[in-house]
Amino acid sequence: MHVKWLTIGFASLMAFSAVAQAQDMEEFKTRMGTAAAATKVDMNEALRQYLEIRIQYAGPEVDYSLGRAYQRMNQCSEAQYYFTQVMVAYDLPETNPIYKRAVNAYDEIADCESWQKVMVECSVPVGGHAVIDGEQLSECWDRAYSFKDGEHVIELVDKDGKKIEKKVTTKSGEEQKTVAIAFPAKVKEVEKVVEIENVVFEKEKFHPALYWGLIAGGAAIVAVGGFMNGYAGEAKVSEQKFADLHAISTSEKNREYFAKRRDEAHDDVKARNIAMYSLIGVGSAAVVTGVALAIVSAVSDKEHIEKKDDGVKAYFSPTADGLALGLGMNF
Repeated sequence: MHVKWLTIGFASLMAFSAVAQAQDMEEFKTRMGTAAAATKVDMNEALRQYLEIRIQYAGPEVDYSLGRAYQRMNQCSEAQYYFTQVMVAYDLPETNPIYKRAVNAYDEIADCESWQKVMVECSVPVGGHAVIDGEQLSECWDRAYSFKDGEHVIELVDKDGKKIEKKVTTKSGEEQKTVAIAFPAKVKEVEKVVEIENVVFEKEKFHPALYWGLIAGGAAIVAVGGFMNGYAGEAKVSEQKFADLHAISTSEKNREYFAKRRDEAHDDVKARNIAMYSLIGVGSAAVVTGVALAIVSAVSDKEHIEKKDDGVKAYFSPTADGLALGLGMNF
């Protein structure tokens, strides 16, 4: 009887384990598919997802995907590291498809340490994105890109699809250089109308400049907070990188060094997240306050004020080419 119940219990345990493994595999495939889809719209987001997947499902498929993501983002040393992991860390046979792809990918960038490095300073407009050699990014990285010899195209695209581009030619062995790209500042033409007569106007409870200033300023602060999210993601990548290096290092000295860098990156992640949420909180509060003042001003009774202009009035009006001077006079 005891043997019977033990047999039933063991069979139930094995069945439960098989179901759990199947669920894990299904979740793994789903998350890998989501990350792969993200590479078409934002390589930064795709890289973040792959790094998170690796924490729970470390393996050759994840490491190869990480290597390819770094390769497509022109990050040479990181790509080499993950391709090497596939080739040496999992004891795969040379006939394994992932092993073969990792070897081929590594060969493509084997000499990339000599490629010219370029710092890309791009100002991505709100709601827009950057494109570097065809790869779409929500934001340019604050580290150098390693470009193979030839011409490369850097684009900025705004939320309406308007594009600007800059072409960069690189050559192995040349010194690092910096390339900046941004949409030109918009020049608004303002028409100034001068009323040369007694004017009766309505005074609002709150001046429009107050609530519109709060709304615009708050929105700008929220946008900066969103921008900080990208920097927090970069720090997270660094933390994962040094954590990985710490895990595989055999030298105690190196392990201590990578542990220190990992902890520094972790502190950096926390600091950037605090800054991000603080900015979003302050900006949101400003927007809400501005909207509230605008509503109160709209529903409140207006004060009627009569203003009389006497004598000659001079005014300046901004134009696309500079300033226009005008004069107004009562008769």
